[in-house]
Amino acid sequence: MKKYLVVLIFSILCVTLAIAGPREALLNSANIIKEMARSHGTIPHAVLSKARAVVVFPDAKKIGFFLGGEFGHGVAVIKKLDGRWGNPFFVRLEGGSLGWQFGFEMNSILLIFNTQNSADSLLENSITMGADASISAGPLSQSFEKNSKIDLSAEIFSYRKAKGLFIGISLKGTVIRHDVNKDIEYYGNGMKAPNIAMMPIRKDSFAIKEFRTALNLL
Repeated sequence: MKKYLVVLIFSILCVTLAIAGPREALLNSANIIKEMARSHGTIPHAVLSKARAVVVFPDAKKIGFFLGGEFGHGVAVIKKLDGRWGNPFFVRLEGGSLGWQFGFEMNSILLIFNTQNSADSLLENSITMGADASISAGPLSQSFEKNSKIDLSAEIFSYRKAKGLFIGISLKGTVIRHDVNKDIEYYGNGMKAPNIAMMPIRKDSFAIKEFRTALNLL
């Protein structure tokens, strides 16, 4: 009985995750970035200034019923060598854990990639955080100012928006995969993340304009 209940919960979750289309994902991600940029220094400038890539999961779902996990659809963008942000492409967050847990939580996740190697890893079909690139809970301005010894060597810093505030979290073991179907839906057949990220910058849609406007606030 428990086994079937777990399957049912995850089936419902998968349907929920599939609702938002690529345009909505871009607009929702833009709103999260704007909130982060206007959060009065919650995320230290020392972190933002090193950003080589940004990944946003605006509506991540955390579920637990004996088998737990974190899931979401989102948007990734990589900074080009000339300092400009490339075209956004679409990604999925997948992560599971075993243990006695129960609950359902819905919030936003922001990942800041601090090195070129970690940013380049986003162009691979999948990246396991903590294995393919080191990841750490992102530092906050208040603690950063009080403790200059905070380690900034992690390749990825992760934050979760909870109750209107961004807090540092650890997402070791979770996987980011390319959302090929959304890439094709938005950019056309044959378009994959490496092509999208490196092709001439597109400014031909309202959603991309809004997303790029948000990025320029960083």
